[in-house]
Amino acid sequence: MEIQSVGVSTAQAKELSSQVLDIIGLKGELTDVPPGASRSEQEPERLYRITHPWSLSGAPEADMERAMQRLREQLPRHRWKVLEYGPGKSKAGYLELTANSEKYKFSVNVMFKDARKPGAVEASLNKTSALRVSLVSAYFRTPEGEHP
Repeated sequence: MEIQSVGVSTAQAKELSSQVLDIIGLKGELTDVPPGASRSEQEPERLYRITHPWSLSGAPEADMERAMQRLREQLPRHRWKVLEYGPGKSKAGYLELTANSEKYKFSVNVMFKDARKPGAVEASLNKTSALRVSLVSAYFRTPEGEHP
């Protein structure tokens, strides 16, 4: 397991989220949730991972759909390996993309929550279309003397 400070991992999460947002290339309402560390139940005093969930809404659905295609095409150019692309397992079958960073130990899942889809209203109380991004790191061990 890699030894890495929480500060370094948080900076990597910000860099990768910014990269994903740049590829999405849309203007809209962004949630403002900073990356955060969560402790492992196995070894809470040393093991942690970083999560950075955020979303973009307020852009036209057709533009969001094209943004998903851009992510699929352009993430590999930025050292990401796309693992899955297509309808997800949600009741509404929203378009999803999952990729692993080859530069850092992070994965990203992007879901296009399309309010136009049949079943979308039943699947969510929020009737607004959005790109929902979930960036998650592998578990890291803090350097000796540091706690997550």
